[in-house]
Amino acid sequence: MEIRIQTNYTFIASLCTGSFLAAADGTIVNTIFTEIGSEFKSYNLTAWIFTSYLLSSSALQPLYAKLSDVFGRRNILIVVNLFFFIGSTACGAAQNMLQLSIARAIAGLGGGGLMCLASVIIHDLVPTRQRGKYQSYVNMTQTVGAAIGAFLGGFINDTFGWRACFYINLPPGLFSLWVYYRRLPNYNTLTKGKLLEQIDIYGAAILLVANSCFVVATSSGGNTREWSDPWIVALLSSSVIAFALFFIYELTCAKNPLMSPKMFKNRNVLGSCASNFFLWGTSMAIGYLLPQFFMGILGYNPSSAGMWTVPRTIAVASGCWCVGKYIGTTGRYKKYLIIVMIFDMCACFGMVWWAPTKEDLFFKFVCMLVEGFSMGSVIVGTMVSLVSDIEHEDTSSATSMIFLFRSTGLVCGSSISAAIVQASFKALLEKNIEGPDAAQIIDFIRSSISEIWKLSPEIQQIALDALYQSLRRGFVYGFVMSVVAFFAVVAMKNCYLHK
Repeated sequence: MEIRIQTNYTFIASLCTGSFLAAADGTIVNTIFTEIGSEFKSYNLTAWIFTSYLLSSSALQPLYAKLSDVFGRRNILIVVNLFFFIGSTACGAAQNMLQLSIARAIAGLGGGGLMCLASVIIHDLVPTRQRGKYQSYVNMTQTVGAAIGAFLGGFINDTFGWRACFYINLPPGLFSLWVYYRRLPNYNTLTKGKLLEQIDIYGAAILLVANSCFVVATSSGGNTREWSDPWIVALLSSSVIAFALFFIYELTCAKNPLMSPKMFKNRNVLGSCASNFFLWGTSMAIGYLLPQFFMGILGYNPSSAGMWTVPRTIAVASGCWCVGKYIGTTGRYKKYLIIVMIFDMCACFGMVWWAPTKEDLFFKFVCMLVEGFSMGSVIVGTMVSLVSDIEHEDTSSATSMIFLFRSTGLVCGSSISAAIVQASFKALLEKNIEGPDAAQIIDFIRSSISEIWKLSPEIQQIALDALYQSLRRGFVYGFVMSVVAFFAVVAMKNCYLHK
């Protein structure tokens, strides 16, 4: 049943605003984490700025749709907004890396809910044929937020300082709280007797353990500990076991699973979820690598490095809009998605071969433009394809699944790309820097990379060469993820969307 509310445009604007802020908060640190790491003398631990946010958002994100079925959409929207508001405030006030990581985790609890519930509510409010258009609005704000976050971070950091990057979330957060409290009916509530049986707490807990072990292992392995360290081996083994237990539990034991066995029989649901896992992993990896390339290799300041993400931002928005118009006009999506995924693979492959100079800036520009357009197109298209072949009552379950895969892909993309860069960077520095002070110099470079200008020109060049090779390996990982996402899109059915 479609729900009509009196202040539709104000409400949709609030959903889009929340989605934009949550997505931007995941990437706004891309151009400021080097400065934060250097200020806290913890550059080699900066991966936690990303992963703590993504890990916490992935922990509860699969449950938010179910929780909103139980407690009502409005109540859960208000709770996730409060998490995001409190976390953003704490991030701005953090005094060390531990405090910042904890605050980012709190903000992530809210950010994950803001993005997930926006899509759920759109499907409540909008007729089937028009969902592509309105879903494109929400996904456009999410993808634009994720893409423009780096630029905003660099600009705000150079103008007001990095703490302001988190404080800017507070005024719009208060506005959204007011809109949800005053303008949204608290529909979709269940009786308390049905409360616990509707929430897959055990499944979410197992998934949290699996993701946590994986993130800690990849953040530490090759960085602060060797990959052969018993602690790292134990964490990776525990992660594999926990992921296996999660799938077994979801498919055989859970009464209201996060991943319904019924959904696993649907090619469109599986294809949409898999493509989102790998494509968001690709996007997160590229979002992590681009600012480092433009700042560390090409020598741009945070604002200028962030400016180079603007073309990608515009392309993402264009991709969201174009696929929404295409689906609304034709009622089809698969052929369009296959074509843009081919371009996405080409763009990611091109990034692997970027030169460490400013001579081929146009080529770099084209790669970012194409990758961004493809990203925007596929994210919106797969959200529509997800619900094109299921019953309306399965929308909440399917939406939870795609956000589960998306958030897990984000966690894997950020942690693996960071692990590749940090482990490679450390290994290359140890290989090329020798002498009695080598260990001290390497520790200084890895903890305060923005201050390497204090070292000799010879050491600076070694550090830059090591960083360039490390980033290239990260781009290779992004390309591989894009290829797998392409095959996931190919596997989907091309359903016709009726008016």
